[in-house]
Amino acid sequence: MKCVVIGIGGVGGYVASVLCKNDEDVTLVARGGRKEALRHKGLVLHSAYMGEHVFHPAVTDDAAIIGMADIVFVCVKNYSLVEALRSVEPCIGEKTLVVPVMNGLDHAAVTAEILSHGIVVDSVMYITSLFNDDYSITESGGFARMGVSSKTAGAAERVRALLHHPGEMTCFIPEDMQAAAWSKYILNCAYNVITAYYKANIADLSQGERLTEFRDLIDEAYAVAVADGVSLAADLPQSIYEKIMGPRNDKNSTSSMARDVMSGRRTEVETFSGYLVRLAHKLHVPVPVSERFYEALKHTGV
Repeated sequence: MKCVVIGIGGVGGYVASVLCKNDEDVTLVARGGRKEALRHKGLVLHSAYMGEHVFHPAVTDDAAIIGMADIVFVCVKNYSLVEALRSVEPCIGEKTLVVPVMNGLDHAAVTAEILSHGIVVDSVMYITSLFNDDYSITESGGFARMGVSSKTAGAAERVRALLHHPGEMTCFIPEDMQAAAWSKYILNCAYNVITAYYKANIADLSQGERLTEFRDLIDEAYAVAVADGVSLAADLPQSIYEKIMGPRNDKNSTSSMARDVMSGRRTEVETFSGYLVRLAHKLHVPVPVSERFYEALKHTGV
């Protein structure tokens, strides 16, 4: 299958690695130093799950030369989604599958609104990965799971069949995609936001006021989801809390948003905080802790 991946960071780099390992026809879209590193060193993966690999797919900064693709994975930050879609639009035809793989809740809707062609497949990704200074990819969680869903019959199954490889990635079709997306989003609304605010790791949150605030952020996001009609288990907030604060987690870990703040890069504060606060106001759900953190973070890295 002719595959295109744009956004070769922790998530996009891992998705591309799975495709390369299974001998798909892969082209990476990248610019600047990342493009040069990928061309000269290859796509370098350090993975607790898949192992050590170096792949050498095609790399370009001009998607117009690729030709029509069978599938396009868009793995950029949410604030870059529209620009990324415009850049890969020349290789998207009526039957091209377009899979935005990113955080948040509205990326599939935005993708469908922007593109005049293609079949959009929504996704939710579970992985702990990042890109390094040399543009290599490190996956440290020892797992990679992606849920996919589409309104077009058979589209999600095609993506699942392409990506589901035991020992590399588990790809599945959730019974309730909205619930799956919100479950991850609630975690991110708490974990990414509080670690970014305090420039902290998990250990820094483990006691006192910060621990209370972390739980408050979880509970507020959960309340917004329920008010929006999402079907979620009653014990989900406790499950999320234990997932982050449990003894099996690396207490030195932090979030992608915290790393962006500490590096002076643009953050996804509007994805993890602004979107939630605005939806809460629309639904008349009180979210005082989320509001306070959003006000403090909304100008970071802009």
